[in-house]
Amino acid sequence: MTVKCKINTPFDIIIVLPYLFSDHPSFPEGILKKVLEKEGFSVGILETPFWQKKESFAALGRPRLCFAIVTGPVDSILLNYTSLRKRRNEDLYQEGGRAFFSGYPPSIGYKIRPDRTTLVFANRIREAFGDVPIIIGGMEASMRRFAHYDFQQDAIRRSILLDSRADILVVGMGERQMIKIARRLNEGTSIKDIVLPGTARAVNAITSGIDIEEIPSHEDILQNRKKLLDAQVALERALRHGKKIAQRHANRFIVEEPAEKYNDSDLALAYDQDYSRSHLRPGIYSPALRMNLFSITSHRGCGGGCSFCSIYCHQGKGILSRSGDSILRELHALLRHPEWKGSVSDIGGPTAEMYGTNCAKETCRRQSCLFPDRCSNFGNPEAYLELLRVCRNIKGVKKIFIGSGLRYDLLLHFPELLEEIMVHHAGKYLRIAPEHTEDSVLGLMGKPPFEALESFVQIFNSINKRLKRKVELAPYLMIGHPGESREDIVSMKAKLRALNIKTTDVQVFTPSPGTLSTAMYCGECSSSSSPVPVVKDVKELMRRKRFLIG
Repeated sequence: MTVKCKINTPFDIIIVLPYLFSDHPSFPEGILKKVLEKEGFSVGILETPFWQKKESFAALGRPRLCFAIVTGPVDSILLNYTSLRKRRNEDLYQEGGRAFFSGYPPSIGYKIRPDRTTLVFANRIREAFGDVPIIIGGMEASMRRFAHYDFQQDAIRRSILLDSRADILVVGMGERQMIKIARRLNEGTSIKDIVLPGTARAVNAITSGIDIEEIPSHEDILQNRKKLLDAQVALERALRHGKKIAQRHANRFIVEEPAEKYNDSDLALAYDQDYSRSHLRPGIYSPALRMNLFSITSHRGCGGGCSFCSIYCHQGKGILSRSGDSILRELHALLRHPEWKGSVSDIGGPTAEMYGTNCAKETCRRQSCLFPDRCSNFGNPEAYLELLRVCRNIKGVKKIFIGSGLRYDLLLHFPELLEEIMVHHAGKYLRIAPEHTEDSVLGLMGKPPFEALESFVQIFNSINKRLKRKVELAPYLMIGHPGESREDIVSMKAKLRALNIKTTDVQVFTPSPGTLSTAMYCGECSSSSSPVPVVKDVKELMRRKRFLIG
C-alpha cells in the first residue's frame, strides 16, 4: 500500500519500509515521520513495495530531497530465520502476521520482507531513479555498517553502505541526524558534502590522526576471522572515546563520525506528538502493533553492555530519560484512544528500571555500567519507582504491566522496587534474563555471576511469601553462546532446579551482526584472544536445548 501524492507535488522525503507503517512512538518510522513534518517537510510513505519490480518503488514518484529506507527494529535475517537457520513463515510486523505477498507461493522469493532488505530496496531505488539521494538507517543498517558476519550465509560481508550503494548511513537512533540531513539537502547542499555526527559514509581516502581509529580492514578479516574480534573491540573502544572510526574496503574507506548527542528536548520532540497508534489503513493491526498499542517508552539506552545485545550497540550505553511530565501526557492521551480498556502493556525501555539513572559523565571508558561491578556513577532506580506510583494513580488506569526487560542484579539492591513490581505490575510471571548460570560463560556474556541470581531469588522468595497473589519467576535462558561446554548445560540444569526455577523459555544463541559475542563466535576466541569452545552443529544445539528443558 502507498500514500498517494496530492496533485503533482512531490514529497520532500519518501520513507520506504518492508512492513506496515505504524503511527506510534514505539516504531521508528512513526517518530521519523512526525519529527520531519514538524520541521515543515512533506513525508510520503511507501510500505511493503513489491520489491521484485523497480516500478513498485516509483509509486510516489521521485522525492524532492531523498529516499529514507527504514527496515525496522530488527535485522531482516534475524526476522526471516530462526537461530537454527530455518526459514520463518510469519512476520509479526505484517497484517495478520502473514510473511508472503498475497496470491504468490510462500517462498523466499515472495516474502514481503526480503533477506537483507536494505540492500534490495536501495538497489531497486537506484534502478528506478539513478542518482537520487538514499539514506539508510535502523538496526539492520547500523549493525552492518562495517565488515560483519552473516550467520545465514556463514560469511564475512563487507559494509552495507557499499552493497546498498546508499549515500549516508544513519547510525543508531536517528531522527536528529535525519532532520539535519533534510535541512542541508533543502539548502541545496550536495549529498556528497554532508558530513554529520552519528552518520557513516564511503570515501576514497582518509587523513590519519589521533581523532580517528582505523580498525582491521575487510580484507584482513576475510583472511583471518579472528580479526573481526579485533575490529569489534577497537570499534567499541573508539565509540567510548568519541573518535571517528574508519575501515578499509579495498580502495575505499567506511568512515563513521562520532555519535550524535541527544538531549531531553530531542525526546520531547519525538514523543510529545499526536500519534494515532494505528496503521495507514484503519481497523487493521499487525501483531507487533497490537502488542505495543498501549506501551510507553520512558527512556533510551542501556548501561548493561551485554556482549550479545544489538539494542545496547544500537542505542548506546548512556541512559537518556524522558521527563515525567512528557510520559504523563502520553499516558493521558492513551485514555482517549477508542480501544483503551485500562491497561498499559509497558512503561520502560531496553531495561525498565534504568529510567532516571542518567550518568553525568560526558565520556566513559567502561563497556558496561554494571559489569564486572556496578559503577559508582550509575544512578539508582528511585525515579522509576516514583514514576510507576504516579502513573498507576491516574484515574482510568487499571493496570500497568512491565513488558521491558528487568535487571535482577539491580533489583536485588532495591527490594522496595522489586516488591512494588511484584504487587502492582507483574502478571502471573516476573520475567528476568539470567541467560546462563556458569560464570565462565556469564563473563563472556558480560552478565553478573551466578551468585547474583542466587541472592535475587532469595529476596524474591521472601517477598513472595508475604503476597496474597503469588508470582512465578520466568527466566530467559540461552544455550550455545561462545565459551559453553556440554558440561555447563548439565550444571545449569542442576543449579536452576535447586533454585526451583523453570527452564521452559530457552533460546539458542543467534550470532547477530555487529556484536561482540558474534565476533567471538566467528573467531572462536575471547576478547583477550584466548580460545573458547564454539558449537555450530545444529543437532548438538538441539540436544542441549532438549536436555535443559526436559
